[in-house]
Amino acid sequence: MNKLPLSILGLASVLLFSACSGASKEDSVSLTFLSTFEGKEAEFIKSRIAAFEQEHPNIKVTTLDVSFGAASNSFKTALLGDQPLDLMRADNSWVPEFADLNLLYPLDSFLTEEDKADFNPTALRSVQYKEHLYGLPSVMEAPALLYNKRILQEAGFSAPPESMDELYSMAKAMTAGGRYGIFVSDDSYFALPYLWAFGGETITDDRKVGIASGDSVQGLAFMQKLKADKVAQPNPDFKEAYNTMMGDFKEGRSAMILNGPWAVADLLTGAEFKDAGNLGITAIPKGPKGQGSPAGGHSMVVSKYSKHPKEAYELSRYLTSAETQLLQAKELKTLPARVSPYQDAALSGDAIVQGFKKQLDAAKARPLIPEGSQMFSDFTPNLGQILMGKLTAEEGAKNIETAWRDMLKLDR
Repeated sequence: MNKLPLSILGLASVLLFSACSGASKEDSVSLTFLSTFEGKEAEFIKSRIAAFEQEHPNIKVTTLDVSFGAASNSFKTALLGDQPLDLMRADNSWVPEFADLNLLYPLDSFLTEEDKADFNPTALRSVQYKEHLYGLPSVMEAPALLYNKRILQEAGFSAPPESMDELYSMAKAMTAGGRYGIFVSDDSYFALPYLWAFGGETITDDRKVGIASGDSVQGLAFMQKLKADKVAQPNPDFKEAYNTMMGDFKEGRSAMILNGPWAVADLLTGAEFKDAGNLGITAIPKGPKGQGSPAGGHSMVVSKYSKHPKEAYELSRYLTSAETQLLQAKELKTLPARVSPYQDAALSGDAIVQGFKKQLDAAKARPLIPEGSQMFSDFTPNLGQILMGKLTAEEGAKNIETAWRDMLKLDR
């Protein structure tokens, strides 16, 4: 397997090289894979691609490494510039945009019903657009409620909150002596569970904006109440918010946070979680009108312009197979997007994996629209103003609604 570093400026020359290098053998197929993996994940995928090449000696894979932040533009630049690129590891939120631009090969004709049945339905829905399937999910991610078991027990609680009312009352009870109950983030991605708990909505798949509905405003007002009633962090603003959230939780200055599986490795370095058994993970509490957390993750997608779509699909399927996802979960603590790996003894007995699985079972897909990845750019600053008391929940929601209607060109 060829493995080449990649910058956006060097994309064309690297792709040209990889295309030419695959033409030496008449019977061989050369695939170019755009990868956003880093560190141990990159090493793992490299080993799986090498195993794939051994099982498919006529297929050679060239991996182009690109940073996650640059990957979406790199993919679009390559394909719109008619460069040879066969498949990519994509964030699920990019799939509707890529499909809308006609850059992806639909996979419906390749995926068998038996194979389809093994994928988490929410994960599959996240990579569908206009009734076609455009990706094979490799991992899932969803923020869950993370809590400090010791702090809860010392406050007299034997279990985490199951409702938003309980979340509030428990956070209030645990706010004392320099400690607070829960960190409330201005990152609007983490606001979605609160909206859905109260029956709120952001943008529907048919492009209707629901952020200013009464139910959505109630969800935002609940977040504001956590801050205003001083059961959340006392910080006056959100400078270094994510680092503050993680640091306070690791050092026992907060009892609960909302975060995803990507945070676990860092959390286990904290003083409170040297004993991993002290880290509690469960589904974010339900509200009066619902429950949910945004289903995120990554999938393998095939270029619409690949000269070898069948072989590109075979590599995608191999990298998202039950075997690969189980190995990846064991080594890297990722969450499989397939159902069957969770039945393995190593995962069924893993408290961290099973804790996040509870959340995955209640996860919801984000809006399946081309602009879906842009929605947070106006949501987050207005949410910050709401949480700091500079805007009412209704005023902030109206601002977001106006920005989203402009983004979706609904009033033109």
